[in-house]
Amino acid sequence: MKQLRIATCLTLPEPDVDEVPLSEALAAAGVEAQLLAWDDPAVDWSAPIPTIIRSTWNYALALDAFLAWIDRVPVLWNPRDVVHDNVRKRYLLALHARGVPVVPTLLVERGQTAELPPARIVIKPEVGGGSLHARVFEPGDPEAMQHLAFITARGAALVQPYLRSVDDYGERSLVWIDGELTHAIRKTPRFVGDAEKIEGPFPIADDERAVADAALAPYKERILYGRVDVARDDGGAPVVMELELVEPSLFFLRYPPSLDRYIAGLGKRLNW
Repeated sequence: MKQLRIATCLTLPEPDVDEVPLSEALAAAGVEAQLLAWDDPAVDWSAPIPTIIRSTWNYALALDAFLAWIDRVPVLWNPRDVVHDNVRKRYLLALHARGVPVVPTLLVERGQTAELPPARIVIKPEVGGGSLHARVFEPGDPEAMQHLAFITARGAALVQPYLRSVDDYGERSLVWIDGELTHAIRKTPRFVGDAEKIEGPFPIADDERAVADAALAPYKERILYGRVDVARDDGGAPVVMELELVEPSLFFLRYPPSLDRYIAGLGKRLNW
């Protein structure tokens, strides 16, 4: 019997829309899959059973423990070095250095401060998931500096312009599975306390595809899955908002062939 572990967390901050379809598809493929919490001390993660990261959505609250867990798992997808590099959103600076268009990002290190631009801005932690401590501020709002100090007392922060396109065209999440972009969904802006709202699938515009391909270029031969979240700047050009290579929702039900591709890609990597 083919065995697999699916990593989640003891307390999910929100439902995982991919959990049921993935579990059903694995069962149909003859895979005995266990859904186990990465932060459950009763689980022996050193056992030589392949593991996929699925909904470890609390890792931002215990990053050191999560990365130590990553290093204990013998066979992991995506690979552990990719995960290590992707948990901190300062990867946006590395993307920019490679010439990939990204949302302009000011990184404020832990214990530091910065002069905030006189514009509508977003302030969020460098390590975060969902809407964790992500807030939008109008120009000159004194709470912006307070929120920045709140975040940098604990870790680094990102300061970014609020892109107006997310209010109508939306942020587009481009899903990558086993070597190709499969589908895109539209997300509405999400900040502290907001629920995720999605629509789609949508066609992937040629310029969005080009940006996603450029962002994924170093990882294409190494990852099973990924997601590139893009939005359009004030000039209409797509820019990367996030490159999700750890535990993104992949929205299988929005485009079922993507799930077939995921199962086939997993089997290929594990020699099933």
